[in-house]
Amino acid sequence: MKWLKGYIECQVCGGSLERFLNMCRHHGIYIWKLQRAEKIHMCMYAKDFVHLVPLCARTSVHPHLVKKKGLPFQIQKMWRNWTFYSGFLFFLTALMVLSSYLWEITYSGQRSFSRETLSADVEGMDVYPGMKRSRLDCDAIEKRLREIHPEISWVSAEEIGSVLKISIKEGKESVEHEKTGTPCHLTAPYDGTIQDISVSRGTAKVKRGQKVKKGDILISGVIPVTDDSDQITEYMTVAAKGDISILVRQSFSEPVETHYKKKVYTGNSVTQWVFQWQDQRISLKNPFKRLDNSGEYDIITEICADRIIHPLPVSVYAEKKEYRKYKMVDAVYTADELKKEGMRKYQRRMEKLTEEGMELSSHTAVMKQQDVKTWILQGEISFLCRKMSSRAVTEDEARVNRPEPPSKTEE
Repeated sequence: MKWLKGYIECQVCGGSLERFLNMCRHHGIYIWKLQRAEKIHMCMYAKDFVHLVPLCARTSVHPHLVKKKGLPFQIQKMWRNWTFYSGFLFFLTALMVLSSYLWEITYSGQRSFSRETLSADVEGMDVYPGMKRSRLDCDAIEKRLREIHPEISWVSAEEIGSVLKISIKEGKESVEHEKTGTPCHLTAPYDGTIQDISVSRGTAKVKRGQKVKKGDILISGVIPVTDDSDQITEYMTVAAKGDISILVRQSFSEPVETHYKKKVYTGNSVTQWVFQWQDQRISLKNPFKRLDNSGEYDIITEICADRIIHPLPVSVYAEKKEYRKYKMVDAVYTADELKKEGMRKYQRRMEKLTEEGMELSSHTAVMKQQDVKTWILQGEISFLCRKMSSRAVTEDEARVNRPEPPSKTEE
């Protein structure tokens, strides 16, 4: 309450200080933080300060204002510096208004879907940069994306500030025959050991712990139909379906050459800027007017802007291209570079398996020298494969071989 009403700190000296304090009490002037010495230091409300004039005249004391505190004095100070405070208020207002809009949408986790495809799907839901965040429904976005793309097994739409982060995880790709409904078998894509098998449609041909070879039938698309005497009367064909996991152990041996061609930049480069407004693209310079067309160049492209200005249907695009000339020279790997090259080959092999949906279990690799110019990268990788191959059911597999009836002999 004191801060809201406003109060002052003052000093009183000279005259009869005792009489001055008694008169303040008699006239109902509230005083606090009183410190008495040769002078009196005290605090009082700002509205009571004007009432001290007759009291000071009667007691011959002299008040001195030390400090003004409280909301009324702060308002006066702000009014004197209205340009600064109005700018600060405008900043807070603009920050509050702009933070209520969605300004960016990011995508991650996709492999077979391009960013443009997902962006078109999301914009089809009336979700775009520049929309009000209050209209954003992340659950509806997740549900709609799964409906549009059934091959997406998991979708997460998360709103972080003014950014919408969409993460997806693509499920196992259905085999071609299962998509079309053609009768087929599920077969092993690698040599390995069955870790788990669960049949949804078809007949299991293997069991857990059994070793299989590439191409072996794991779930058959041929289902026998028997009569009351357990005799097979016909075969029903279906597109086999089930969940199977195979533990695969693969050994590999890959040469690593010690001599290689090294790319060396000559230092000759040209920078090109490309701007696009709507469908009009403008290039500020042609780099090949300064560069030799017969040479070899690396083109480094940096996209500086690629946005749609909302609510106006205007697209702005700008990119920077740097053309760097290089030449290839003969070089030899050092011992450390040779190990790094072998590790890169090893990492690429594991990344390829991961991209194919394999779950790595264990892996080892060593470098061995074969001759002066060649080293060998050898190792073993164990992984869990859940994606099976398929093979169409043939007519012979679906045919019931019935015994021929005995021929009649003449009597």
